[in-house]
Amino acid sequence: MASMDTGDGPSRSGRGGGQWQNNRGGGYNNHNNYNNYNNNRGRGSNRGYSSPGNRGSYNNGYSASGYNTSGYSNQGYGPGAGGRQAWGGRGRGRGRGRAAGRGPLHFPDPEDIKFLKVMKGHTKKVTSIALNPDAQQIYTGSADRTLRVWHMETGQCIQTIDAGGEVDSMLLSGKMLIVGLHVSNEEGMVRAWHIDLGTDLVLPGRHRGAVLCLAQAAQLLFSGGQDTTIKVWSFDAASQAFQPLVELSQARGGHDSSVQCITVDQQYLYSADWHGCIKVWGMQQGQCLQTIPSAHGPSATPNYAGLVMGLLPYQGYLLSCALDGSVKVWAPCETPQPNAVLESTPNYSHPSSSDAGQREEYGGVLAMCGTSDSKQSAVVLTSHSQENIIRMHGLPDFEDRGQLSAIKDARALAAVPGGLIVAGDAAGTVKTWQWR
Repeated sequence: MASMDTGDGPSRSGRGGGQWQNNRGGGYNNHNNYNNYNNNRGRGSNRGYSSPGNRGSYNNGYSASGYNTSGYSNQGYGPGAGGRQAWGGRGRGRGRGRAAGRGPLHFPDPEDIKFLKVMKGHTKKVTSIALNPDAQQIYTGSADRTLRVWHMETGQCIQTIDAGGEVDSMLLSGKMLIVGLHVSNEEGMVRAWHIDLGTDLVLPGRHRGAVLCLAQAAQLLFSGGQDTTIKVWSFDAASQAFQPLVELSQARGGHDSSVQCITVDQQYLYSADWHGCIKVWGMQQGQCLQTIPSAHGPSATPNYAGLVMGLLPYQGYLLSCALDGSVKVWAPCETPQPNAVLESTPNYSHPSSSDAGQREEYGGVLAMCGTSDSKQSAVVLTSHSQENIIRMHGLPDFEDRGQLSAIKDARALAAVPGGLIVAGDAAGTVKTWQWR
């Protein structure tokens, strides 16, 4: 598998709408799926960890011990009530453009946002961010092979942890920090740290290459890899261990290029890859229900313009962003069909397809995060490859809410709804803002 530096693939997750089957007719089975992988249980090294979360997301459910099997994690939005939405129409709003060819500009932050801290310590790009408001801690993962724990209020680094590889993705569930990493171009793994006990283990069934994304639905854990596969584990609360269920490969209707992002919303698992393809999976049977080829593009060019960098559920809709510079909105079918859960063409695209110049001006979308402001209005945050700002838009009308300035190529975004916003950039810098 050829390697490519794409930054961090946003991890996505959501609510489990059904039970994943193991060794049952019509569902998942685990026979022969992991024979080619090292299934040794991990290394219980006491690392004294303090507490963490999900890249570009916020999980507000914590269990008394171990993995949170009753909750789910996503990018700030719950599944919502669905229904047809009127999208777009206010995209210009307060927006400030940037003329092509000019250097990066610095803008004042919006009036309803307060800049807080600059946190330095990582020596390479920040790929993952997780938030724990209860413990007042921020967790960051980096290509420098470390995890850092920061105090949310003071911005001081509390702890630095050797991750054992370059960190690609991160997810907090209950008292477990789940981290996707790779130790070489051919070996990737998922590790789980128990926050209170300070122990860790390596999950059985490794990826070949980077573990680009993670997601959770109830007792299930998903990982998407550079090796084109999605792996599924089930958490056993009694033993506090993860058991492999299945590997969703191309042979099972899976992807033919690296899986960059995954998310779960109600009864569906969504995934997207480097070729711009989006797939919809049924949570009950574990079967691919729909494929949207070239959802973004073009994807056949050397710069991977169609590479989908993030997926975000919002009230029954699915938002996707890519290196082609667009955020697209996919509407649910009025009447779901056996092979059609989403409409095959986007309901809305921002910037619009007629405004290609604005897409080129912004550059490719590197990261996307959903949150809400202090008035509980939905906001989507995006960072772009040719700017040193984070753009904010209200949903569903894509009203321009302004920009967060002076952070270049933010590879990771996270937010507490109505509260903190955190971004990590390509230079290893972490910055924080707060809704007023």
